[in-house]
Amino acid sequence: MPINRPAPPADDPITSLTIDHPGQARARAYLNRGYNITNWLEEARFAGFPYDEAFVAKLAAAGFKSLRLPVDLDLYIVSSSGTGDTIEVVVHDDLFTVLDAFVQWTANAGLSLTIDYHQYDKSLNKADPVSIAKAVAVWGKVAARYASNPREDLFYELLNEPELSFAGTPPTQHEWTAIAERMIAAIRANDTAHTILFGDVGWYGIAPLIKRKPLSDGNIIYVFHSYEPFIFTHQGAAWTNMASTHDLPYPYSVERWPPKLGDLGFAGAMASWILDAAKNYYRTGNRAAIRNQIVQAKRWAVTNNVPVIGNEFGAYDGSSRLEDRARYLTDVVSIFTELDIPWQQWFAIMDATGTVAPEYRAALGLDR
Repeated sequence: MPINRPAPPADDPITSLTIDHPGQARARAYLNRGYNITNWLEEARFAGFPYDEAFVAKLAAAGFKSLRLPVDLDLYIVSSSGTGDTIEVVVHDDLFTVLDAFVQWTANAGLSLTIDYHQYDKSLNKADPVSIAKAVAVWGKVAARYASNPREDLFYELLNEPELSFAGTPPTQHEWTAIAERMIAAIRANDTAHTILFGDVGWYGIAPLIKRKPLSDGNIIYVFHSYEPFIFTHQGAAWTNMASTHDLPYPYSVERWPPKLGDLGFAGAMASWILDAAKNYYRTGNRAAIRNQIVQAKRWAVTNNVPVIGNEFGAYDGSSRLEDRARYLTDVVSIFTELDIPWQQWFAIMDATGTVAPEYRAALGLDR
């Protein structure tokens, strides 16, 4: 492979950052500098508190301002009756044991809380209308539980990355919009006050988001995820078929780029999109390329006068170098800051003692 000089794109200009929707101020106040509790309630039923009130307090002490709690809501459906939009579900008390705790703990610690319907078991199926009706109904139960809670920093996130939730063919944008509108209706039938978070198909992609018209409910904050350059942020990740990749630099570096992709763990049997991304990394492995994607979401939000946040970004630490991850995080946070976009970081970077590595603290600006 030729070793190319870095070729970052020119910055895509944006003429205005102004959004006067009230949700923008709410997002800025409550959904910035966020943390996700990962690999827990999105994977299995609640069975105790490995993350407890002390952990939440440590997040606040570390400098985080918001907490996103991924939880697979439909795992707690005990039984159901009826059909369609009239379906009724019975929810196990365990769901509210854990949600009530985090509602109280985050309030005590001064953190906002997002209840994020987030699952990996693909329990929804377009060919099974009952599965979707249950997902809609469980949101009604959650909304009824917290409708009277006066916190304006309590948020409902409809369904993380729909592709992760559906067996078989995932929903199209049109199909997901219809499902989302049903979830919104179920929430609003019980709670007209709390703000709803909505992300689009394409793994909460920016490209589909900017093609749509905002939803009819006016109390929605729009969400996107940003993991580009993907071959850097997910190097070493078995679930992306890149387990063998390692030591990709960020940003792209002539000095650290080998003449053979195999020296970075790439193999000819990998999917063509992975190999193509590696070959083009000299163009995409930089701040400007990341910014040019994120700026599209901001431009759409300004044009439509709706709030937007990025509530997942980050770099897996399986085989990348800490100094590279820190440079990546520094760039992404600087882009969010430049574009006035609140953010929440995905990968766990605080240990049980409440320690965040100095490199991460500096990159995320936790001491500011």
